[in-house]
This record gives sequence, structure tokens and C-alpha cells, in this order.
Amino acid sequence: MVNSSKRREAPRLSRDGTVDLDQLDLLLDVPVAQWERQLKKLVKEFRGKRLRLQLPQSRMSEVDLSGSSVTWVGLFEAQVRQLPRMDRAEEFRMARRYEFQKAVVLDALIRAGHRPAVASELVLRPCHTLPEATRRAAPGARQRLEQVVAELEHLRNLYVEGSLYLVHGPVRRYTGLGVDDVDLIQESAASLFQAIEGFDWRREVRFKTYAVYWVQQAILKTLYNASRTVRVPIWVQKAYRKIRKLQDQGVHETGVLPDPLLIGRELDMPAERVEEILAVRRYAVSLDAPISSGEEGFSLSQSLPDDSAQPLHETVVEGDLHGELAAVLEELPDRERLILHRRFGLDGGEPETLAEIAQDLGVTAERVRQLQKAALERLQRPRPMERLKMFA
Repeated sequence: MVNSSKRREAPRLSRDGTVDLDQLDLLLDVPVAQWERQLKKLVKEFRGKRLRLQLPQSRMSEVDLSGSSVTWVGLFEAQVRQLPRMDRAEEFRMARRYEFQKAVVLDALIRAGHRPAVASELVLRPCHTLPEATRRAAPGARQRLEQVVAELEHLRNLYVEGSLYLVHGPVRRYTGLGVDDVDLIQESAASLFQAIEGFDWRREVRFKTYAVYWVQQAILKTLYNASRTVRVPIWVQKAYRKIRKLQDQGVHETGVLPDPLLIGRELDMPAERVEEILAVRRYAVSLDAPISSGEEGFSLSQSLPDDSAQPLHETVVEGDLHGELAAVLEELPDRERLILHRRFGLDGGEPETLAEIAQDLGVTAERVRQLQKAALERLQRPRPMERLKMFA
């Protein structure tokens, strides 16, 4: 914690008043050894005087999105780029403010009737999700609880907004690995809330350094769980990365891929386990994936044999085509049957023209065409088609 050599005088608090963040910082600016005592004193004073925090509006509401990219990722980057980033001093101030406000909420939960052991687990819960208190509380306790919980949520959002710039670097590093950038950004932003809860400003470590670790872990977990069709446990994927690193190192140094036994000795695991881990890293390939075959739209599934399909020679039904055709033609009127025989050479002769058939029948060629059409339509009825479909 950085203390000013010339500390300004702490503000005087009036009943039912408001305290802005600058005033709160002055109240919380004490040596680490005095922090716990000062925290309890301020929580009691805020409760007794019914003080409220005066918090600035969300920084996101002031962002200008004109001229930004139309994509979701582009809009998000445009927003974050315009948000002011927390420097080292601001990080420590924000961490102290947040710890203080959590203590205020914990005190309000206890005053609203929740047992201390249970209240510590309810600090981050919204008011509408809180269970009923086990004992009767003071009339204004519930109202006070709703007020301080809303202030904590607002303060936490300001905390996250000042840290969102930490998301973009890790996301760009892991983009294009099977997970959409939108999902990576969402998981990374959510990890900032976990980082806030675990950060301890007393260690003199920057929140930026601590939060980047959480962001990277969230991204890696998302990649491990979502980038594969069949989920592989995270420990297996981490072991695979170590094995691949040793393989690359061995090839670089000796020019030979090290065998599983040697890798197992380095990682203190059996050679059989090394082989199993290498085997599970086979990626799934879609059967609809296009392949280069000289034909447009040709997919992998079309190049694979169908074991369930019967061979063609077993599916062909032997039958008497001439006999079935003759039986079907017998159901036609004599003149139509004669026209089909001569027009298509069904008796083994050469097909004849409409004019040749018309001359023998003493009708016009147009009339022969009409009779031919009528005959073919009769053959397309369900009953004849049922007998002839096996030869189609």
C-alpha cells in the first residue's frame, strides 16, 4: 500500500450524508497494522450515521461508439479502448474500497437477521436471492441491506471496467484455436470477478499481474473444454503439451523422435500412459468436410464405402422384361399397342416414324402422335408401373 508522506486530514462525517470515493480513500488510508481496527470503526460509523456511498456512473455509459467496427468483438474493443485504465495507485485504492464495502454488506446481513456463519457466504448474493432471515430484524435493516448491496455491485462493476483492458492481449494470443473470440472474451471478462475476490492488496502485488493469471486460466480452460468434439480431461491435455514439448526438444537436439519410454522417465509416468495420452489427441473430422477430388461439392463421406449397402449384383432382380412388357401392353387398346410396337421397335425391328405408321393406318401423323401419347400415359399408371419398376 502506498501512503502519502503528507496525509490529508480525514473528512468529518455527518448523519444521513454521502461519502464520495476520494473521502473514502482518506478514511481508509491507514497503515496495514491499523487496517482491521479502522475497518471495524468505519463500518460501525457508516451504520450508525446511515451514510451512503456516492459512486460515479458506469464508465461504459460515456463511451462513444461512432466509427467502430460493426462486429460484436469490434464494438467491445472500441468500448474498452476508451475506458480509463487503473494505474498502480488506483488498483490499491479500489481494492481497499471493495474490501470495506464487503465488510459493510456483511454487517448489514447480520443486522438483517442472518447468522454470522451464514452471512459470510451471502455477501456477494443479490438481495432478491437471499434466504429469509432466521430472526426478526429492525424495521430499516432490510432497506439498509438493499442499499449497501447495490453499492457493492456498482463498485465491483467499476472495478471490472477499469481492468477490462487486460482481456485483449491473452485473447489475441489464443485466437483461431477452435473457439470463437466472443466466447473467449466473455470467459476472460468473467474471470476478472474471480480475480477481484482473490486479490490481496496487502502483498504489494499489482492487481494487473494477478488478474492476467486468472484471464489466461479461463481462456485455457475454455479451449480445453470446447475446442474438441469429444471432450478430453484437462489433465490429459496438459500432459500432452508436456509430452509434445519433450518430443520437439528431442527432435531439435538429436534429430530423432524420443520413444515413449524415455519421455515417461522424464515425466515420471509409465510408457504405456504416454502412448495412451498421445492416442487420445486424435481430432475428429466432419464427414461433410469438402475434399479435393476435381468435383465441386465432393465431401469426405462420399469417398467412404458403405458397409451396410448390398452389392449391386445382389440387388438386381432377375426377371423376364419382355414377358412383363408384353403383359402390360396387352392391357392397351389394339391400335395404341401397335403404334408402340412399331414406333419403338419392340418386336425387334427398326423404329418407324410417325408418318410411316400414319400411312399404313390411314390417319394423319398428328393423330398417331396423340395415340402414342395416350398409350404412354396409360403405362405410367400405378399398376403398370408397379410391374415394370424393377427394370427401371
